[in-house]
Amino acid sequence: MIRKQTALVMPRTFSALLLVGGLALVRAEADVVTTVGSESLQGTVTFGEGDALEIASESGEKVQIALADLASLDLAFDGPPWLIGGSGVLTANGSFLSRPVIKMDGKVVIFGEQEDSLLLTRQNTAALFFQPLRSRDAEALRFNREGIVLRGGDFMSGAVVGLEEGRVTVDSLLLGRKSFAVQTEAIAVILRAPVAVEKEGWSLFLSDGSRLRSREITLTESGVLLNESPYRNHQITKSELRGIRREGGQPILGMFRERWMSLEPESPLAAAALSENAPMEELAEALAAIGEEQAKQEVARNAAKADWIRSQQIVSRLKAMAARGAANVGRMQGQVQDKVRRVEQDQKMAQQAAEDLERKVEMVEKAKMRVEEMKQELASLPREDADRLRGWEQKVRDAERQKQTAERAVHQARAIQRRYETRIKSGQRLVDMAEARVIKAREQKEKEDLAHRNAEEGLGPAKESYDRTSADLREIAEEYRRMEFLVQQRKNREEK
Repeated sequence: MIRKQTALVMPRTFSALLLVGGLALVRAEADVVTTVGSESLQGTVTFGEGDALEIASESGEKVQIALADLASLDLAFDGPPWLIGGSGVLTANGSFLSRPVIKMDGKVVIFGEQEDSLLLTRQNTAALFFQPLRSRDAEALRFNREGIVLRGGDFMSGAVVGLEEGRVTVDSLLLGRKSFAVQTEAIAVILRAPVAVEKEGWSLFLSDGSRLRSREITLTESGVLLNESPYRNHQITKSELRGIRREGGQPILGMFRERWMSLEPESPLAAAALSENAPMEELAEALAAIGEEQAKQEVARNAAKADWIRSQQIVSRLKAMAARGAANVGRMQGQVQDKVRRVEQDQKMAQQAAEDLERKVEMVEKAKMRVEEMKQELASLPREDADRLRGWEQKVRDAERQKQTAERAVHQARAIQRRYETRIKSGQRLVDMAEARVIKAREQKEKEDLAHRNAEEGLGPAKESYDRTSADLREIAEEYRRMEFLVQQRKNREEK
């Protein structure tokens, strides 16, 4: 049977709820130990074997605390106060495991990351929460019957067949077998009531929003060991812990109420519902208060939307800058390669000039040797042979001209070689300067890429904030319409 739940709210009950909401773990600057004798000690806690822990104060004084004398332990940690997780599993012993369930059949409940030390049977399971529980959803939450809580406040009684591939199946006497998506339709599945929460035991508060209940715990050097169903030598490390309490388990709805009040301290949805028999003055006050809250939420939604749009614009601008930076680096690298090619060409030409100079120097040496040979031959001729003398003198002059021509060629080759060497040095300086510019451009590109990545990372939270404020506004608007209907209904009844 499906029963529609009606949430009527009264904002002035906020302070009362804050007083009765229960004890939340707050962040401490140091570890705090409270004994059963109400003695409070601050310092650094070290776990040890033998069911005892040690706390060292700032002065270095160390005190051993037996587990039997421990009332509570609050561990220092960074971040906001501890709050129960939004979705997870409520066990029959009152534990809340803030972890996703991927499958449930007639025997066991299977988590996304299943551990051998945590075997949760269906018999030991009280409820599965698929989505963060809202205050109005809690109105349909009753542990006295098996069934499913749907979005919008409907509860369908029936035998829960199982959960598989993201859908939960329920057998209803009136509606038959129905299947619902856990991401969009089902809020929670109720199997049975947890044990009486007044029974004293230990509560372990974990960083992921879990609250583990156990009648007995064992301290180890690394943390806490649980060996009571559904745990089998289940180790909780100190880094996972936020605190330990000796207490009767706080009701699950009280812990969720703390979560609502912390996440939405001004929301009228976190207040208790008004009775239909409430005075007209209270109804009018509640309607006015919800209207004010709706206006505030519209401002918050619009601010979140503007922030999201601004974040998108920043991401687009930084993305364009990063793209220009990448293109700039590519262009500069192309310029470097072009300059390197020119230097390589000059080096080849300089090498050719050096080889040409070497050949021409050899030609000069040969021309000098030929001139010397000609002169020696001329000197050996008899002075009376005038014709032969004139002929050899002409040959000597020709050889000297050839030598001078070779020497001029050597000078030209040296000039060409020096010109290429100068071009190589100049070109190499240009290459070094271009490479330095590329390095700077790469550094600038890395900064722009980092800014772009950071902006993209900030885009997700901005979108989540917009979605959350939009959902809150829709929920408050629905509550406003409900209250308007109730007020009008009361007026019509009074007129009659």
